[in-house]
Amino acid sequence: MRILFFGTYFQFRGKETYVSDEIDAVSYKYPNIEYLIYTVGPFNKKNSLIRYSKKILWIRRKDLKSIKILLLFLKEIIKIFTKFKPDVIHSIYVKESLIMGVIGKIFGVPSVFHSRGMDFNYYPFKSLKSNILARIAAKLNNVILTVSKVMKYDSRKLNIAQKKVISLYDGIDFSLFNLSDKERSLNRKHLEILHVGRFNPEKRQELIIEACKKLRDNGLNFHLTITGYGQLENHLKNLIRKYQLESKVSMIGYTDHDKVPEIMKKADIYIQPSLSEGMPISVLEAMSMELPVILTRVGGMTELILKRGGVLIEINNISQLYDAIVYYINNPNIIRVDGIRNRKFIKENFNWEVHAKELYKIYNKLSKRS
Repeated sequence: MRILFFGTYFQFRGKETYVSDEIDAVSYKYPNIEYLIYTVGPFNKKNSLIRYSKKILWIRRKDLKSIKILLLFLKEIIKIFTKFKPDVIHSIYVKESLIMGVIGKIFGVPSVFHSRGMDFNYYPFKSLKSNILARIAAKLNNVILTVSKVMKYDSRKLNIAQKKVISLYDGIDFSLFNLSDKERSLNRKHLEILHVGRFNPEKRQELIIEACKKLRDNGLNFHLTITGYGQLENHLKNLIRKYQLESKVSMIGYTDHDKVPEIMKKADIYIQPSLSEGMPISVLEAMSMELPVILTRVGGMTELILKRGGVLIEINNISQLYDAIVYYINNPNIIRVDGIRNRKFIKENFNWEVHAKELYKIYNKLSKRS
């Protein structure tokens, strides 16, 4: 069975890691699957997908804006469909899925629109253009995958036929994000807080820094580590200087994915104060590393905290974030209890083997239509 995978790759751990691990899982479990990856945009050559060089053809194009590049893209698409002859198209994000949905209709090949991030629960309600594009992409594709149950529910607001929407959780690399009992030692003298993510407006890292100012002003002992990069990096650094939090908050820049577990081993709790999310990989990894989490009540994150394991707060609510942090400062023994619960929950619900099995079923069913 041949799968054409189309998507934009970003040089940031969450997206690249997800695509790499997903294809790893499917290819290892089902050797009859052959992937051809068409990637548009910057791509990190160190990505583990290169291991499948015998099965995967890499075609890179910086953009599709110029007429010359667009014509070359169309030429390559025709070549792919006449020589590789995919049985199913699998694309990620709205614009990519819209393009592949049209091409799939032209060539009579069924397609999967894999909705990640904020495709249904944020961007469509931020602009009319995003709303229209999401609706068209959903209509053109045969199956829509969402990374959380909440995103599947949110798709109803766009009048998307629910019979074509399937919620499918990501998986986690448990061999990498693993923690033995001997490696966990709580920071009894202070609470070690961690955040991993891109520095953009939707992630709301400012809220954590504001809460840290309040913690410092009230004489509470803590330290915050932030790792990542993005457009708001200088803004965040200026905010730390403004509040004179240099001794309490460390911004350590971008961390390679395989180094993230080492940082998580040193943390006590993890915070994700986003305005919107699909199902953030960094949160799943933190929970796998036995970290309690403080999350905003948005997107798939609401599915992660049931009775234990962390605290859900409302968006942009510094008081609730502050109270949640103080809760763990005052109850250090709960850190261990919530952390163990989180590891167990993630292992039971975010398994790549289960993901691969369900995705193969979808591919197999669609391929019989072509």
